[in-house]
Amino acid sequence: MKKPYLAFCDKDGNVYKHPEAVAVFRSGRRFVKVDEKELIPIPDGSTLYLLPQRYPVEGRRFTTITHYNGNEIWAVASFLSSGYLRTYLPAYVSKAGAPILSLWAYCGLVFVGDDFYVPALRIDPDPRSDPALHKNDIELYKKIKAVKTMYPENRMVQQLSKCSTQYGCLCARNFFLSRYEAPLPTTKSCNALCLGCFSFQKDTGVHVSQYRLNREPEADEIAQVMLHHIERVDRAVVSFGQGCEGEPLLRAKDLAKAISIVREKTSKGTIHLNTNGSLPHALKHCIDAGLDSVRISMNSPTEKYYTRYYRPKNYSFNDVLRSVEIALHAGIFVSINLFFLPGFTDAVSEVEHLLTFLDNYPVNMIQTRNLNIDPDYYLDNIGFEDEDAIGVRQLVKLLRTTYPGLQLGYYNPPKEDFGT
Repeated sequence: MKKPYLAFCDKDGNVYKHPEAVAVFRSGRRFVKVDEKELIPIPDGSTLYLLPQRYPVEGRRFTTITHYNGNEIWAVASFLSSGYLRTYLPAYVSKAGAPILSLWAYCGLVFVGDDFYVPALRIDPDPRSDPALHKNDIELYKKIKAVKTMYPENRMVQQLSKCSTQYGCLCARNFFLSRYEAPLPTTKSCNALCLGCFSFQKDTGVHVSQYRLNREPEADEIAQVMLHHIERVDRAVVSFGQGCEGEPLLRAKDLAKAISIVREKTSKGTIHLNTNGSLPHALKHCIDAGLDSVRISMNSPTEKYYTRYYRPKNYSFNDVLRSVEIALHAGIFVSINLFFLPGFTDAVSEVEHLLTFLDNYPVNMIQTRNLNIDPDYYLDNIGFEDEDAIGVRQLVKLLRTTYPGLQLGYYNPPKEDFGT
């Protein structure tokens, strides 16, 4: 492979290859030289982001580069398409007073020859979010019109219409196109104040990615959408807990009622819940109604880092562990949605805590999701001190060898795949 060179951009967002400076990445706050074995061609559907008021760093002496041809320059990052896990962050040094970055998962970017390469690996082969499947806007709008005609009063259908068009949610698109997984946004309020919340930010200067739904659907409306999808899709998944809402367990009574309505009519389809796991008894209520699987989100298996990120209201990390325990005891499929940030998730102490967690709570799957947040803002606010890291690729390898029955992936699987 040719030598990886530094990518940078001007203030208008034009991206260039530096003719002399070799590239470098970051792990946590540390600069690390590029290992060519970490690089893959940038995946189709990925995007590039200018990093305002952040200077790129070259890889020979880790020197900050502020200008090129007399003009001030900024660092640039990639944002990977779904199904890919980043292994390193972009390398940069922030100017004093630099704004907090928007809620994206920033990945390193280099030039190899004249092509973009990124430090990443494909963690899930499922094609449901592949860009090639979503180049069908004309078909989508026809389907949206047809479904809205079928259910003119259904508030969830109206919300999913907004999500699939205004927010570009691929999961919502798949609902109208009758394939894969259908999202079920139900809840306006939340009992956490997450640093990286997509739908609520207060006094941070960061704009939300999407707004929360403003009209909560009733149980019969929820069941109507669930049945519409399950009856039309093989290996269908319907899932509570989306980016455009709060915590769905706050409406556990209505969710359980909707689940019961569906299960009285059909045993088909996978009914899934994405949750912060804050209300163990509410989760049990949904399980008793017929919930098939649950994904409980964590940024860390370490209580202090979890608490500093989620900033929970009226629940604790022990409640989350209790929810995992209840789900495992009930025998449903249990996933952990683990937010990965290179240099933190693969830090030696975090790896030790993760292995201990998995020994105590043998979940079925870890969904390895890139954490969408400004890395420095995150590390500062959770109070993490830099330490040695084993590398994201090495962590993935360690998990696969230590827990051969543990699934690693990106998407909620249908129940037909629970045993694979």
